[in-house]
Amino acid sequence: MSLARFSVHRPVFVTMMTLATVIVGGLSLSRLPVDLLPDISYPTLSVSTEYANASPEEMEELITRPIEQALSAVPGVEEVVSDSSEGRSTVRITFSWGVDIDAATNDVRDRLDRAISMLPDDADRPVLRKFDPASFPILVLGAASQLDPIHLRRIVEHDIRYRLERVPGVAAMDVMGGLEREIHVDLRPDQLKSLGIPLNHVINRIRAANITLPAGTVEAGDTRSQCARQANSSAWINCGKQQSPSAITRPCGSTRLLR
Repeated sequence: MSLARFSVHRPVFVTMMTLATVIVGGLSLSRLPVDLLPDISYPTLSVSTEYANASPEEMEELITRPIEQALSAVPGVEEVVSDSSEGRSTVRITFSWGVDIDAATNDVRDRLDRAISMLPDDADRPVLRKFDPASFPILVLGAASQLDPIHLRRIVEHDIRYRLERVPGVAAMDVMGGLEREIHVDLRPDQLKSLGIPLNHVINRIRAANITLPAGTVEAGDTRSQCARQANSSAWINCGKQQSPSAITRPCGSTRLLR
């Protein structure tokens, strides 16, 4: 018996089945959840490594290649893509669909631990991340002012950032742009050579001076204060207040503040 003949001879049954299908479909559609960013676990991992002041060629040879060779042997790897730039290396590992990403993460972490010994000592430890679309920013805000760019960034970081992070539903806020204060040391090679001062000695002295040493606790009555001493000046830090350190002038170079 054909479908048309069956429908003609049993109109009540066909009508009831059609109505039941429409009602069930309408109820299902009304209760179907809608998410603009559904929770999808992509089988992709990324390994980021930073090596300060290294050229892209050095990053490729010293960082990216050893990590690629170590991660290519992980079971289930489908593709390995790398990107080497100045001071930064990124290796992205794509697995086949259906692979347990948690187990794959443990395998990648074990391989990374073996490859760390082949990396330069000055390189940072590789950072392993999962590809999570939910971690992408969903709102970008811009701030503009006639203030100094350094002052504007300081206001955003210290006065605005924590207020936005306290809004319900906000996980984190990243600040980009603006300028940050830094000290730029310009060396004079001819004077360094005439004084017999090697460049490594200057670098080590700057590194050794850029630290803060704990100085213990000072008790006065019912008040207890934590003190620290800066190694690059005679200033003392007490109760969150710091005196301005006196500048030290060296004949081998000059120091200026960049904005």
